[in-house]
Amino acid sequence: MTTYTVTATRDGDWWSLVATDVGGREVASQSRRLDQADASIREAIALVLDVDEDTFDVVVVPALDETDVSKATLELLELRRELSRLGERSRRLTPQAVAELRAAGLTVRDVAELLGVTPSRVSQIEHRTPIPTSASSAS
Repeated sequence: MTTYTVTATRDGDWWSLVATDVGGREVASQSRRLDQADASIREAIALVLDVDEDTFDVVVVPALDETDVSKATLELLELRRELSRLGERSRRLTPQAVAELRAAGLTVRDVAELLGVTPSRVSQIEHRTPIPTSASSAS
């Protein structure tokens, strides 16, 4: 699925939204609030491409600088974006890790301790993920 990165820039009381390289074009929209930006730009992109709004992903990146907020706030925003990316990556890798650790003979409680989740969460993940017959060898 294609993902379009959208830059959101403050313009008075509105956010100006711009997605570049959408079928070789730039697509723009606006929204009053950031929580409305996804729907607004998604509609515009779908119109330009003549596709359904659920056939692509959108990532809205607010553009703020030191004229808007302090360095500390900009650093915090970047850290939170990175934390979100790492959290998503962690969620994607967890089922395989649970399967491998359990296949290696670790108890549910040990797996939970290693992964920093509850034993009941390990059990939930385990029941949705088939356990391999042997652990993959690392190279």
